[in-house]
Amino acid sequence: MAAFIGIDGFTLPGGFVMKELCIIFPNDEFNHYIFQKPEGFLSEVSKKTIRYTTQYLNNLPYEDGDIPYTLIPSILQRVKDLQLYTYSDIAQKVLQQYLPTTAV
Repeated sequence: MAAFIGIDGFTLPGGFVMKELCIIFPNDEFNHYIFQKPEGFLSEVSKKTIRYTTQYLNNLPYEDGDIPYTLIPSILQRVKDLQLYTYSDIAQKVLQQYLPTTAV
């Protein structure tokens, strides 16, 4: 079985911060997640990047989200045995970090 993965978030100096994850299955079912911000201190550069990205690119407020950021690995483990498809290089790299043995 296959799944289509959509990821959005913020590319910061310390790495990519995932804020939104959508998993779409061929039978038109889907799972949509908006994650809480990860714990940790943000530099001024990261704060500026987040403000710019929210205002001009993805409209995802950094403070929003109802699912703990720490659940990302367990959510992605549920699709590790599927054939995964995604639309961007960033999404592919992020998925490979969480699922190194899964073909994306």
